[in-house]
Amino acid sequence: MRRLAAPALLAVLVILFHWKLTLTSEYVWFDHPDMVHLEIPRMQFQARELHLGRFPLWDPSLWAGQPLIGQTQPGPLFPLQLLFLLLPLDAEGYLRPAVLNWYWVTLHLVAALACYALCRDWRRSRAASLLAALGFGCGGFLASVAWSDVAAGGIFTPLTVLFATRALRGRRPWASAALSGFWLGLAWLSGHHEVPLLVSLLVLVFWAAAVWQRPGRIPLAAVSLLIAGCIAAAQLLPTIEFGRLSKRWVGTPEPVGWADAIPYTIATIYSFPPRGILQTFLPSAERYGDCASFLGLALGALALAGVARARGGRRRWVLLATAAALVFALGAFTPLHGVLTNLVPSLDKARLPVRALHLATLGLCLLAAYGYDALPRHGLVLRRALLGTGVVIAAWAVFHPGFDDRVLLSALLAIVLAIPYRPRVQAAVWIAVVLVELYGVHTATYSSRHHPEQFKFARRLEENKDLAGFLRQAGSRALIRFSVVEEEIPLNFGDYHGVDAIGGYAAGIPENLLRAETHTRRSQALFSVTHHLGRQPAHPGQTVLFEGASGIKVWSNPDVLPRAWAVHEAMAAPNLAALRQAVQEGPLELARQTVLLGEAPRLETCSGGSTVEFESWAPNRVRLQATLPCTGMVILGDSFYPGWQVTVDGQPARIWEAYGVLRGVVVPAGRHVVEYRFRPTSVFAGLGLFAAGILLTGILVARRR
Repeated sequence: MRRLAAPALLAVLVILFHWKLTLTSEYVWFDHPDMVHLEIPRMQFQARELHLGRFPLWDPSLWAGQPLIGQTQPGPLFPLQLLFLLLPLDAEGYLRPAVLNWYWVTLHLVAALACYALCRDWRRSRAASLLAALGFGCGGFLASVAWSDVAAGGIFTPLTVLFATRALRGRRPWASAALSGFWLGLAWLSGHHEVPLLVSLLVLVFWAAAVWQRPGRIPLAAVSLLIAGCIAAAQLLPTIEFGRLSKRWVGTPEPVGWADAIPYTIATIYSFPPRGILQTFLPSAERYGDCASFLGLALGALALAGVARARGGRRRWVLLATAAALVFALGAFTPLHGVLTNLVPSLDKARLPVRALHLATLGLCLLAAYGYDALPRHGLVLRRALLGTGVVIAAWAVFHPGFDDRVLLSALLAIVLAIPYRPRVQAAVWIAVVLVELYGVHTATYSSRHHPEQFKFARRLEENKDLAGFLRQAGSRALIRFSVVEEEIPLNFGDYHGVDAIGGYAAGIPENLLRAETHTRRSQALFSVTHHLGRQPAHPGQTVLFEGASGIKVWSNPDVLPRAWAVHEAMAAPNLAALRQAVQEGPLELARQTVLLGEAPRLETCSGGSTVEFESWAPNRVRLQATLPCTGMVILGDSFYPGWQVTVDGQPARIWEAYGVLRGVVVPAGRHVVEYRFRPTSVFAGLGLFAAGILLTGILVARRR
């Protein structure tokens, strides 16, 4: 019970620290454009499918269909997220804000408990471990980062370090090496690659140094890295496949491909400025890449005390790693970042140097734990330093025009810490001061529903539900797809409300869709874009079907092809330019002719009409009934992507990339059943490696010797 008391107290403190999210329904943490426009709608789509008893490998509600896992954000395989998505939805079938709030708090709670476990494993006192854990879970990078997937990528870092250092100490080395790799691999399932990539770089350096000191550790390093790779493969393999087929937006005017180098000017935008180092200790409203380093004067003073004692052993390595992470975060302000991104393969894909603050925050918190345990011997020096610092800062804050009240509060709290206390009282005072400092800065970004200048992004999740209801009712009679004016509805409306869209917000888009020019009338006819959402029509001939309370209208789109149809003439285009000309400029008749890049199958021309009807439709599976008078190609107006398999009357067939972007299959004369299933090799291979990693970890952990 004594061992559990401190972690239980830590859990209570973290929950109460986030009381606005856990004890009220007024505040939310996700009032951020990326979370509202992209990530929460995708979480909503996944939650809806899970509650229907299906795991969605394919997302039909975005860009005419996209692979859900391959897009990574916001971590469709991340275990904690999956648990929260399985919680009950509200009466209308949407994610409850309370569920999203508790998910956010749980991420920080796990991070704090992991840091506490690391400190205790390194023989820090309970009070020191609590202080470090509160700093890591409620301060610095994790407390300020704006995205749930980015935060999720960093919560297991202390556990990765814990078991790696255990392996080197010889404490069940094989099991510890396996568990270190397990937690690192699990971080890769978070949905964002930058923090796990930087942590992986740290782990590689760690094992390289360990092997350099003692070559006999090579098997331990190999096991740890092998398990990390196997666990991460569930997310990495689909991501790599999607990345190689796509273009992504990185801040440049044009999207870049997988093999394209990201201009270094992007890194300069997201570099941590030198003044940010001072803001690690003094409160500031500034954010860099939507994150901050603030830990406060109390933890900062303890970290400096820990640095002063870091003359050898583990503290020296923590200091070196912290300094390296901080210098890396400075990005373009030092040459280190530029050199590493050009020497280390794929490191340029971590385009935000400021994300290295995650490792710097952890390092400073660990040093603070050492500093707190040194108070009995060096407390007098530290108290005098705090007193002098507090007085100077308080005087500066009072006499400086327009001073920040939070700076004055930190100064006054530093003076409070300068008072000598009994050991138990001292721990309580230090914990209270740390919480007050962190609370004043890191909860200021929470948005209140009742504040006129807040909740401006999160409010969009509640808007235009009447439009969605009308579209769902129309979709219950026939498959529909809509286009939207992004300036009027700036979120992934289809994902959030369960209706298929031709566009949407995404980090990357497959190249075949980018070149399809989905905004043109001919392309929208091909994709069966039946409706348009906007205040004005997108094309002549559109008529109003419904007007929502916001003034946005639902327009019908005339002259579009059905979602599935058959053609009896196929032509081959020698290059992309010829393909585009045929699709966009004619004289190709879209309803009866198709064009393919490079080669085309032989079809038969005959009299009489062909019919194609839907027997069933689900995100991962489509079943059609096709009746053709002679051999033709059945076209499905959804995007072509590897992993789709098709059978005709149960026999495997080839999927052709019709019009350079849609799915087509050759069907002989007569009545046939055409069935599409999404079975991506990258996903199932990744899950197989994931299972192998779990099995290997279990075997090594279960061994007694």
